Amino acid sequence: MPRFVTTLKEAAKPALEKAQAINRPFGFDSPTKIGQNHGQLSNPFSAAAKEQRQRQLDHDIAHSPFYESKSFSNTQGKIFTPPVSYFKKDKAKYFVDFQGYTLLNEKRQLSQLLKGKVTLLRIFSTISGENCANTYISDYLDENGYKTLQEKYPNTQIVDVNLPQSWIKGLFVKMAKSNLKTIVPPARQNLYFILPNTLFTLEVKKTLKCDNMCSGYLYVLDEDGKIRWATSGFSNDEESEVLWRTVRGLEKEMKGN
Repeated sequence: MPRFVTTLKEAAKPALEKAQAINRPFGFDSPTKIGQNHGQLSNPFSAAAKEQRQRQLDHDIAHSPFYESKSFSNTQGKIFTPPVSYFKKDKAKYFVDFQGYTLLNEKRQLSQLLKGKVTLLRIFSTISGENCANTYISDYLDENGYKTLQEKYPNTQIVDVNLPQSWIKGLFVKMAKSNLKTIVPPARQNLYFILPNTLFTLEVKKTLKCDNMCSGYLYVLDEDGKIRWATSGFSNDEESEVLWRTVRGLEKEMKGN
């Protein structure tokens, strides 16, 4: 069957009707670094480069804005539902490591920020996604709230990854940095990344299950960068309870080590 026929069939598939249930660890099997040139092959005319571009095109056609927004609507943003408990350290898989600029225009490495911390890492590309991610930690986002978080969970931090949908939207986000600084408290500004969308390739997004840009995602990472718990969409009471039980468990685990 010709490739374009397969792509068109994928494009015609109905939007998600229900969330994918996560009941086993996901992520990368070993520590994986991505960078500005991650996924860009040295020979742009090679067969491998052509195949990479074709896979991206297939995904873009199949995951049209209508498909993603309809999937978001059907699932109330729940692209996947979280596990009922956090993953054991020896079973958990890795989030990616990257380097990027924060709101303070400092270039920082994620892996260095994770040391000695339990990290609530949020990824969003749209306002709807950010609104989703906000619901899990809404009490801790402003200056006073973040101080409260640090008092209750002294070894826990919030890291934001703003991943604009396109370079032009990324430009607007960068132009709005001064406004963002009035919203994001000083203690979090050097933990707030604005990254080019191309940094997270199709393969990376699929592996991390964050390839629907309408939704927002929250990952609880340990100091080694392993995904110990994760969720998408809007929070509910049950998930909130599991989230903070996870944070308490990982803080206790880290102190024990």
